[in-house]
Amino acid sequence: MGYGMRFLNLVLLVSFLSLPSCKREIGNEPECTLKYESSRAPLNYCSTTQRLSLTFVGDVLLHKQLQQQGYKQGFVSLWKEAVPFLQEADIAVANLEGPVAVGITRSGRQVDDPGPVFDDIVYTSYPMFNYHPSLLADLKVSGVDLVSTANNHSLDRFSIGADKTIEALKSADLAYTGTIQKGSPRQFTTVLPTKLGPLAFISCTFSTNGIIDKHNQVLMCYDDKSELLNEVRKLGDDPKIAGIIVLAHWGVEYQYRPAAKEVALSNELAAAGATAVVGTHSHVIQPWNMVKTNRGVVPVIHSTGNFVSGQPSLPRQTSMIARLELCQNDKTKLGAWSKHGQVVVGEAGWTAARMQRTTTRTLKMALSPASSDYTKKSHDLIENLVPGFALKPKFSCR
Repeated sequence: MGYGMRFLNLVLLVSFLSLPSCKREIGNEPECTLKYESSRAPLNYCSTTQRLSLTFVGDVLLHKQLQQQGYKQGFVSLWKEAVPFLQEADIAVANLEGPVAVGITRSGRQVDDPGPVFDDIVYTSYPMFNYHPSLLADLKVSGVDLVSTANNHSLDRFSIGADKTIEALKSADLAYTGTIQKGSPRQFTTVLPTKLGPLAFISCTFSTNGIIDKHNQVLMCYDDKSELLNEVRKLGDDPKIAGIIVLAHWGVEYQYRPAAKEVALSNELAAAGATAVVGTHSHVIQPWNMVKTNRGVVPVIHSTGNFVSGQPSLPRQTSMIARLELCQNDKTKLGAWSKHGQVVVGEAGWTAARMQRTTTRTLKMALSPASSDYTKKSHDLIENLVPGFALKPKFSCR
């Protein structure tokens, strides 16, 4: 399959998706209603009108200044403009790039916890990140429903950090996939109930930055490829599972095209039964690829870039908010298709944002191609890599 989005003989249409109100509970923010305008035909035929909306954002990568701001002003201050986009989705997903390990230093030693402050001993930045649990509460209230914990910073606080991160996620009532606690069975899949049926999420990473995973707590995309593919096939054979979303932390940093091994793995995942594959790690946007299977088209979003980070330059400041709508297809009720899940991706699109590096860091949304020059540059960058899939979000608040 080639890179980018290539569809032949598609009849373009304009669809207006009326979305539920954003139920904000952040300060005195008003309730907002969001609508998206799209000008593409669906990727797959939908046999019913019922839709399940999924929103994906990239790396939550909190460098020193972002942590300092988050602990003083709340982490929502970093992505406030993105909150309506997260909250309108039935399920919103982010990559948690680093542990949330209370009282654990870079060496893995337990000390008295300093609280929500960047002390550069417990709560630290590059190259070994660690965040206070207040981050999770702010992700949750912003609308994030699930985070991937499988990435190259998963073991920045070693095995104990992976354990404590899971404890913090459970305490925050925030779903996760990608890591397990020491001594737990190797069950990396998380299944969330939805109006279309149970939806499975499974995430993996290409690396843990050379830190040895002594207790096999992190699912690896390549070292554990057979296990990963077998899990996707098993989920596809389960008639109770409606669909399978694979979250892959892979690729080469700062590269705008996926490497051949990422393309090969995405094709294998699609063939095994994945409904969609969404990637992170490169810190820049990468193209989408459409994999044709006997179940229909499986979108592969190779990289959504950073969600929030302290990295400089336009490509690394640019954030993609990717949106997929799942739906039922008549063919999923028939024979061979049914064993690989009951839903397909109908609509797909993206909205651009850019991290603003001022005294106060904040993610600025590009609400249309005619946005400010600052955000328009990010919109144009994504349009060049993923042409024709830009959504036109419009929302009103009261």
